[in-house]
Amino acid sequence: MNKIGQDKRVKPSPGKRQAAQDYERHRLAIAKGTMIPVDRARVFSRSVIPDVPDFYRDTWFACRDCGKRELWTAKQQQAWFEEQGGEIEAIAIRCKECRRALKLRRAAARRTHQDGLARKRPVHASPPDAGPADAGPGTVS
Repeated sequence: MNKIGQDKRVKPSPGKRQAAQDYERHRLAIAKGTMIPVDRARVFSRSVIPDVPDFYRDTWFACRDCGKRELWTAKQQQAWFEEQGGEIEAIAIRCKECRRALKLRRAAARRTHQDGLARKRPVHASPPDAGPADAGPGTVS
């Protein structure tokens, strides 16, 4: 109460107001699953001073091959970085369809390469003749 007897409310500073809004936005994002806390013990980086975020956030990206916009969800990021061992500096660059097509192209190229190697290897029906078993060095049969 102020001197006149009326209730005087103190407005929060702009910084505190922004912090409260950020907190609420983060709380809602975590509840919806669009933001997931990072388990720093499970994250891999080759960097000397890694920049590990506090949260995985849903991120939009454009596919390198087809240009399609796709969402890389926080759950997908968590699986990539913590379970599959991807480097924390990595980002998504291809959409699901282009990744699948790339895997099929690589598998076909690998099969072609293996078939080529198999054709180059000599095939022997029986081992080459080593000569008589009892023949010693310098023995002429």
